[in-house]
Amino acid sequence: MRAGKLRHLIEIQSPIPTRDAAGGVVKAWAPFATNVWADVSYLNGLEVVRADAPAALVRASILIRALPGVVASMRVLHDGKLFDIKAVLPDRTSRQFVYLACEQGLNNG
Repeated sequence: MRAGKLRHLIEIQSPIPTRDAAGGVVKAWAPFATNVWADVSYLNGLEVVRADAPAALVRASILIRALPGVVASMRVLHDGKLFDIKAVLPDRTSRQFVYLACEQGLNNG
């Protein structure tokens, strides 16, 4: 694959447990990798019902160069939108790239 297809800049964020004012554990996010070149492809969108209210769900596939340590519990920030990484899938033609199967809309911005 030619690098020219990787034309979007993303940030990959990792969850870190922190304590709130009451001493409870809450999830915060810290940058894992910034300025990562990617190809962001929107796959589909659908409307789901959550807590008796309609909500939009967007699925995307994000192609990046293989980056050790990226796992499904992380998230991607792209163009002001947050995407939960649901799976990290190897590129079938090259070990240099991985696909991040992502969803946006239910648990994030």
